[in-house]
Amino acid sequence: MYLLILNFLSAKGFYFPIAAYAICIAIGLTACIIIRKVVSQLLINFSKRLAGTAQSTLIKNRFFVRLANLTIPIIISFMATDIGLHYMFWSRIVSTLLIIFIVLLADSIIRSIGDIYSTYEVSKTVPLRGVFQVLEIIVFVVGGIVLISVFVDRSPATLLGSIGAMTAIVTIVFKDAILGFVAGIQLTANNMVSVGDIIDLPHREISGTVLDISLITVKVENFDKTIVAIPAYTLVSEPFVNRRGMLLAGARRITRAFIIDANTIGTCNDSPHTTNIGAFREYLTAHLRSRTDINQELTILVRQLQASGMGIPIEVYAFTTATDLVTYENIQSDIFEHIYSTLPDFGLKLYQRG
Repeated sequence: MYLLILNFLSAKGFYFPIAAYAICIAIGLTACIIIRKVVSQLLINFSKRLAGTAQSTLIKNRFFVRLANLTIPIIISFMATDIGLHYMFWSRIVSTLLIIFIVLLADSIIRSIGDIYSTYEVSKTVPLRGVFQVLEIIVFVVGGIVLISVFVDRSPATLLGSIGAMTAIVTIVFKDAILGFVAGIQLTANNMVSVGDIIDLPHREISGTVLDISLITVKVENFDKTIVAIPAYTLVSEPFVNRRGMLLAGARRITRAFIIDANTIGTCNDSPHTTNIGAFREYLTAHLRSRTDINQELTILVRQLQASGMGIPIEVYAFTTATDLVTYENIQSDIFEHIYSTLPDFGLKLYQRG
């Protein structure tokens, strides 16, 4: 094409190689824009054969647009070969664009796989978002190294050797990110926390549902509807409570005590070996075993705790059949309201100071 344009201009009495060069470049760039758009649209139309979720995910992550971008370095390569001038310059341009577009395409693929995986139920128990983010970082780092090696005309291996000397500095600067990265892998590998789990961090006054687990942060919605993002390494370095077992068991534990006035404890009239407090414990145990809102397959226990100068503590240890907070609290309140109302029938009173 370059020679055709140059010969055409020469036939008209204008021998301007620069003009022919510029026209070829303009035609090549125009062809890049048109062909890229056409290929992109064809790929999108072809993708309609895919499942709805897959197609929408690929479109959202610009997969088809970035795949069509690969036509640009191909067209420029043909244009540079046709012109035959400054071939090394155009070769470097082609290599640069090819690396950039391949990196962006790989990023779209990783993001799409991650988004599609998150639609499956298994993603809640085995969250891999952090893994996909690590893959994205690796792709961009490798792509950046290869790109720099093209510009400086050196082997990527040689460049990596030079970067190795900067490792100590990078480790210090990106300490939090590295800690978060390692913690994110530990959380995922050990299945310590999953999306949907209810966790408590008493030292940080955090108690709520896990909404998202990323590479370096865990997002939690507290019960007061506030949302907090905590570093992933916090869940590795500090103790926390995960209520997943409670949700899986479909039961929530009651461990609550009330205090009996020691002056009201005595033996029953019909037997000198039976005390009123012992009879009340037996009655309360039977009452708990008769309730349908108490899980009968798990431990049901009414026991004495260590006595103190404030009376005799009696603890109710049982599990409700409901795990949501409102129902759980209503069941617990109903049980203790029943306790307070029946204590006088056994000649017992609650301890009240003063």
